[in-house]
Amino acid sequence: MDVLSAIKKRSSCRDFKRTQIKNEDLDSLVNATLASPTAINLQDLKINVIQDINLIHDISQECFRLMDAKAKKRMQERNADNIFYNAPTIFVLSSPKTIYSDLNAGIVAQSLCLASESLGLASCIIGMAAPAFAENNPNNLKNRLDMEEDERFCIAIAIGYANSKKLPHELNRNQIREFY
Repeated sequence: MDVLSAIKKRSSCRDFKRTQIKNEDLDSLVNATLASPTAINLQDLKINVIQDINLIHDISQECFRLMDAKAKKRMQERNADNIFYNAPTIFVLSSPKTIYSDLNAGIVAQSLCLASESLGLASCIIGMAAPAFAENNPNNLKNRLDMEEDERFCIAIAIGYANSKKLPHELNRNQIREFY
C-alpha cells in the first residue's frame, strides 16, 4: 500500500479483536518506530511495547479511576470498558521533557499508524492514558514501565485487528490557508 492511500484509508479504531498481532508484524512496527526521524536527530524517545494484558488493564483502570464524569460518559457511549478499546498491543512513547519531545512522539505515532494500516492492522492514538503516568498522581505507573525520573508520558498507540471499522473523516478544505 502506498503512503497516500494509507493516509486516506486510515481511521481510528475503537473496537479491537483480542487476537494478538503476529510477531513479524510487531517487528515491522518496532522497526517503523526506530526508522522515524526526530528533531535534531535527538533519538531520545523510549518506545514501550506492551502486550502484557495485565499491564494494559492496570493502565486502563488507573485512567478510568482518574477520569472526570464527561470522559466516563463518552467512554460509556462508545461501549468501552478499556481506554485502549481492548487492543492487544500498546505502544507507549515516553521521553525526557524537551522542546522536541511531543513533536518527536507525534512523528513516531504517525509512522506507527501508517505502518499498521499497511500491514492490515488498525490503530488508535490514545492521549487519555497520560494521567496514569502523571507526576502529580501518587499512584502513577511510571515504575511499571521502568521510566526514569525525568521521563514523561508523551502518547500511546493501540494496535490490533479491527472488529469494526469506521470511515475516515471527510476532508475539510476550510483548514487550508494558501499563499501563492
